[in-house]
Amino acid sequence: MNQPSDLLRHDVYEIAGADPSDNLANQKLHAFLWLAGAFWGVHALALWVADALDNHPHLYLAGAMRLLLTVLGLTLCYGIHIILQKLSARSWRKKAPIVLVASLVSAELFAWCTYVGLSYAHATPVNLALSSSIFIRTLVTWTWFFLAWVGLYLAVQYSFEVREEERRSSRLRTMAQSAQLQALHYQINPHLLFNSFNSVSALILDGRTDEANVMVERLAAFFRINLATNPDIDIGLAEEIALQTIYLEIEQTRYPDLAFRVDLPPALARAAVPAFLLQPLVENAIKHGAAGASDIEEVSIAIAARGEDGRLRVVIENSCAAPSGRSEVCGTNTGLRNVRDRLANRFGNTAVLTAERFGISRFRATVELPLVLIA
Repeated sequence: MNQPSDLLRHDVYEIAGADPSDNLANQKLHAFLWLAGAFWGVHALALWVADALDNHPHLYLAGAMRLLLTVLGLTLCYGIHIILQKLSARSWRKKAPIVLVASLVSAELFAWCTYVGLSYAHATPVNLALSSSIFIRTLVTWTWFFLAWVGLYLAVQYSFEVREEERRSSRLRTMAQSAQLQALHYQINPHLLFNSFNSVSALILDGRTDEANVMVERLAAFFRINLATNPDIDIGLAEEIALQTIYLEIEQTRYPDLAFRVDLPPALARAAVPAFLLQPLVENAIKHGAAGASDIEEVSIAIAARGEDGRLRVVIENSCAAPSGRSEVCGTNTGLRNVRDRLANRFGNTAVLTAERFGISRFRATVELPLVLIA
């Protein structure tokens, strides 16, 4: 079995986890680049194919010119992208006119560059005295072209915003679960601390200073490991049981008649369990077993682990005072409820805690969860 001090090697868990926003921002940028490249690339390729079908006399010159115009289109779209980024905090009522003006300006600039460039490629003279109808038709055509790109851009942006919101919600759920686990975990410490201090005080008053010193040392070791390990992480079952062994040794000072045994097969030493999962069950066994020793012939606690069919079963059996009204429970059920809540938060419906009384003065709690070994 691993030494309890081995638990100190675990780092404190970051509740919210790594923030994936930077990775998502990079994915968004790559998506925008691919969108713009595909949008303008397909446009340029389609027109170049049309030139080829028309047997353009200067096909390669026209193709080169369309590549230059594609670069210009990409630049203009990047400019619109920058404008949309700057206006991201504004409502669409304020953004829409600015986007429309930007599209009109981009369409006008691109239309003139296209006309001049293709006139050069076709070796035709440039006529700057264009009619108003041609001007309007050309402007409208290219304006809708840029507005179509803006629509695709916004669709991609919205999809990433949805993904980002899902991740944010997931992180918030993780933080809420972590806070709940912390609250359940911190319910353990005050009871043990107060009871142990009372026991140390009683030992000192009885002149049993050596026993009091041993108890303080064990208590210090327990809380040092307790503070260094977060309940959100998984640890090896051997380490979890080692921690419970320290706890039981502390309680043995309070209850000298208490006996406990551990049955842990070596193959299950590295079985992953949430840290301090067994603590409320062992504490429950002490509180409603050893604390009622006057009514119990044998004061004992047994911890046993078994693995079968990909499942891990950890059984805690303990002495229990005779039932009074509720034969199925040993105690107030608070510790059992805490463990069930942790299992539900961590494993959903793939883990379960069952509790039963058998015989007159025995109680058994069984934790069953997926069997996974820590590397």
